[in-house]
Amino acid sequence: MKWNEKVLELMKRNNVSQKQLSEISGIAESSLSRYLHSDQRPRMDIVINIAKALDIETQYLLEEEETSESAYNYIATAVARKGKELTPEEQNKLIGLILGFEKNV
Repeated sequence: MKWNEKVLELMKRNNVSQKQLSEISGIAESSLSRYLHSDQRPRMDIVINIAKALDIETQYLLEEEETSESAYNYIATAVARKGKELTPEEQNKLIGLILGFEKNV
C-alpha cells in the first residue's frame, strides 16, 4: 500500500476530513490534497506532520524499501528541518533508525 493510501485509510477509519487533517497538521489544504492524490510522496517533514496529526508512527507511512539505508537522507532532512519540533523520544527513534539500531520506528 502506498503512503497516501495509508493516510486516506487512516482518515476514513478515524473519521477525519481532509480539512481537519490540514488544520491539525499545519499543512495547507490545497497542498495536502495534492499530496494525498499523487503517487509522489512529499518531503519527510510533511510526512512527519501528517503522522503526528494522525497519531501514528512515521515509519508506518514509509514504504518497505525506505526503511533501510535509503531512508537515511529522508530522516536526516527531517531532523534538520523539524528537529526542534520532535520529542526526545522521536529524535531517539530517528537516530536509532539512522544508526541501524532499530528496524521499526
